[in-house]
Amino acid sequence: MKKKAYLLIFLLPLYLLFSYSSGAPSGVTGSPGDSNHTCTGCHSYSGSGYSPVFNVSGIPASGYQPGQTYQLTLSVSNVTTSHMGFEACVENASNQKQGTFNNSDVTTQAIQGNTYITHTSLGNMQTQWTFDWTAPSGSQGDLTLYFAVNMANGDGSTFGDYIQTGSVSIPEDTNSLKEIHANQIVIYPNPANDFINLSTGNYQFDKAVIQDVLGKIYPVQLQNNRIDISFLPVGTYILKLQNQQFKSEKQFIKK
Repeated sequence: MKKKAYLLIFLLPLYLLFSYSSGAPSGVTGSPGDSNHTCTGCHSYSGSGYSPVFNVSGIPASGYQPGQTYQLTLSVSNVTTSHMGFEACVENASNQKQGTFNNSDVTTQAIQGNTYITHTSLGNMQTQWTFDWTAPSGSQGDLTLYFAVNMANGDGSTFGDYIQTGSVSIPEDTNSLKEIHANQIVIYPNPANDFINLSTGNYQFDKAVIQDVLGKIYPVQLQNNRIDISFLPVGTYILKLQNQQFKSEKQFIKK
């Protein structure tokens, strides 16, 4: 019985090594939605000398449009090893996964309902990966691509590997949305203490953010045209409303 137990303990790291060489498990991108988890639970590194440079290409400068598919490439430079793996996901400001991934070649694979993309066994000895990401069908505001890359030393163990995370913004293209004049939106009370209510006429909005005078964005929940602003400091703000077709902005005061 003890021999079997010792054998199991010996084989477990090898199982993890070979299984993860063909793709990482979901939930290790280092994103807020993944509770900042990465593969450091299995792979460890205590040395120095790694200064990788990450680049993500394929994100349109004008921002993403709902429902559109974009081919993205994650590349790593300034590294001395070619034994690498990765995992990536996209989240909104509420740390919820957004859009779906698909592989564009045999070096990547989509997992967990296509909400993550990771390497395959054919993609763990290269310094870049190309894959497709389809934006969510509805407006989700600005999004963030989170990724974790494992730079392995190739010694056949989980020791001596270096994992680093990164992120890149995926802004939303709002130029295609029709602007609703602020006169058609009523905020009351204004000034307000804890809550503001909205009258939007024939328009129904499903997304709202608040921007202060310095440009800081506060994601808020829009429920029955009512928004909690109790957490805001006293000051002047802009409420930005949006749905799949329209957008509007309206100023209000928190007192």
